[in-house]
Amino acid sequence: MSDKGTLILEGVFRLYHSMERPETVTVDSYTTLVDVSSQAAVLEGHVPEIEDGERVSQLWRNQYIQYSMIANDIDAYRPFWELIGQGLRYALEATGYDVPSDVRDRIRKEVYEDRITVFDDVADGIGRVVNAGYEVYVLSNGNPAMLKHLIEAAELEDLVSDTISADEIGVYKPDPAIYQHAATRVGTPIENILHVSGGGMRDVWGAKHAGMMAGWLARPEQKAPHESIGQDPDIVVEDFNDLADQLE
Repeated sequence: MSDKGTLILEGVFRLYHSMERPETVTVDSYTTLVDVSSQAAVLEGHVPEIEDGERVSQLWRNQYIQYSMIANDIDAYRPFWELIGQGLRYALEATGYDVPSDVRDRIRKEVYEDRITVFDDVADGIGRVVNAGYEVYVLSNGNPAMLKHLIEAAELEDLVSDTISADEIGVYKPDPAIYQHAATRVGTPIENILHVSGGGMRDVWGAKHAGMMAGWLARPEQKAPHESIGQDPDIVVEDFNDLADQLE
């Protein structure tokens, strides 16, 4: 069995045998509900001279995530939409592409508003979690306008109780303050909230550090390696239907 498979089984064991059943579930947005790998194709479509859209896309995402963490450290909060734009400009310039601001704006808008790529399991899996008796909230670095587009694209309007944005307190994940703010917003003790996040484990570590239970959504197609700087997740699942299987 692969290391990931072993970790999944260990996660399920912990859920049923040592982890308290959660009262409320929060979920991350980008890389969890939405597949941001679509950035590469959009970049290549708007900038035909790009030879490796995946490389530029990865640099773009890494850069705006880095900006968000630096903003926390130096008290320089900017809306996530702005950081995404700054990250895109950096990624293009760093790889040798001089792209006008209006084209960059169209790229950003297409990826994060007009052509949001939602994972196939999201609506059905979250619907099952809600039907099992859990309130589900989206807890995201995205600003409110971005989250409105995401919820509509994912058809979650009737499933998600609300969205909680870093914009509400001017602090990004993985700072403990945003998870504590989420607990206050949903009215559930922080230790009784399960936060589920996909992709890298930064958000999982942040939730655990703040006092939440945490689930890592490790989609096989994303091939995200298990990392061990922070605390391990309490549960590991492959998609939202897998999560529902464990919570029902």
